[in-house]
Amino acid sequence: MELKNLLVRLYNDEEFMFKFGTGIKFVLISLGFTFAVLLFTYLLLRIDLVYFVAHGYPGAVEFQDAFYEFVYSSLYDEIPYAIGAMILIYFLGYYLSSIMIRPFKVIGVHCEERLKNRENYYSPDYLSDLKLLTSFSIFFFSKIDEAKIKGKLERIDVPQDFTRIHKPVFEKNFFFNYIFVIVIFALLASLSILIMNNVIREQIFLLSQKLLSTKSSGSGKAIRYFIEEQFTVADIAVYFLMGVHILMYCLFGVHLYGKVSGPAFAVFATMRSFLKGNFHSRVHLIGHYYLREDCRKINKYLDYIQKDLT
Repeated sequence: MELKNLLVRLYNDEEFMFKFGTGIKFVLISLGFTFAVLLFTYLLLRIDLVYFVAHGYPGAVEFQDAFYEFVYSSLYDEIPYAIGAMILIYFLGYYLSSIMIRPFKVIGVHCEERLKNRENYYSPDYLSDLKLLTSFSIFFFSKIDEAKIKGKLERIDVPQDFTRIHKPVFEKNFFFNYIFVIVIFALLASLSILIMNNVIREQIFLLSQKLLSTKSSGSGKAIRYFIEEQFTVADIAVYFLMGVHILMYCLFGVHLYGKVSGPAFAVFATMRSFLKGNFHSRVHLIGHYYLREDCRKINKYLDYIQKDLT
């Protein structure tokens, strides 16, 4: 019963579901390309079987019978490592999504603490720095503190650098830092897929030598040469798939950036409008459910400031 309540609570937690979904998407990208490479390798193996049988190699029938069990037996031993890799990739996605929405959470926590009349120093996390939002939020809270000392909030002149911003800005440091992290893990995931692919290849060589070359004098070198050259050509497709794999991670990183750049501008614009005298201004985000709780905290704080100081 407790487990069921926990699952229901997590399911209803919009922020958790966003992080969970991001982690799953990371896993699905790698799983998809793992299966693509394995499927491509499987097709090559089927071609090998047809080739050996069609050319009447002694042992070809035995090769075909032993093919599946022998080649994929090594993969069974790799399953725990593959599961471990998927878990690692999942937690990478979960952690990365947590860091990306952290600037909003820091602001939300600060607003919540101020509502409880607690002394809370606003300390942005510069490791996950959305420069526009972070710099203006510092300015915003400092002006609110000054207004509290005066006992009244009046229209405040916003620096010109902030007044000229009318759309989401490209936070290049933030963007490239996270794309860099994503690319590094994409490379590691690609390397793992290549290692798995090479394990299968080695099993093919061993199997061909065991069941074919020993029964056909002089054919061992020819068979190995055929298989090696086949995989040399196949490397073109495998490396292409790896390139697409990394590209997919990069595109997903761009997608994730869009999940925070728009909301960051919305929060910034609301704070700017509030300081400029529009004390009814509130944060309204459509479709960004994972930031709903933090935006509620910000709006409650604005409600409090409006009632207390205007």
